Amino acid sequence: MLAAMLSINAIPKDKNADKAVQWIRNPDVVYVGTAYDLISKMLQMAKVTKGDMVYDLGCGDGRMVVLAAQKYGCHAVGYDIDPVRVDESLKNVARNHVENLVKIVQADIFTLDLSQADVLPMYLLPEMNRKLLPQLEKLKPGSRIVTHDYGLDGIVADKTITVISNEDNASHTLSLYTTPLKKQ
Repeated sequence: MLAAMLSINAIPKDKNADKAVQWIRNPDVVYVGTAYDLISKMLQMAKVTKGDMVYDLGCGDGRMVVLAAQKYGCHAVGYDIDPVRVDESLKNVARNHVENLVKIVQADIFTLDLSQADVLPMYLLPEMNRKLLPQLEKLKPGSRIVTHDYGLDGIVADKTITVISNEDNASHTLSLYTTPLKKQ
């Protein structure tokens, strides 16, 4: 029982957790789910461990945070502004029985404090990545960011690989960045 309480307490508290999910503003993009084999590769690139806190910005249906919790036993928080995606994520978390490790929060990702994140897998457009840079620069040293297809402009990646997804047979670029971020 104490272990379960500690696990739940390890997930950051959200002051709006008891509020009903509602429209904050329109999403910045249309949701496109990342293929599961790419999600697995992104988490592997970040070298996720059980002690990590994974944040998924624009979590969609929650597949990234669910897989992180299932595969690595880590805590994860999925953030999405779209109430439909939040609902889908909550159902995915419940269906996969990872409620003790995963939290889903409706929020505008550009207003978040990311300081508790150890790993941020991101599949966002270049302009969104640019807008997030001030928040990413405040991550604690050693935090890992893995981007899918769109890197961080002006930042040197530690590693970049090309992966052919089994799900769509297309080529995808994954880039790993470790904080503090290295500017070009």
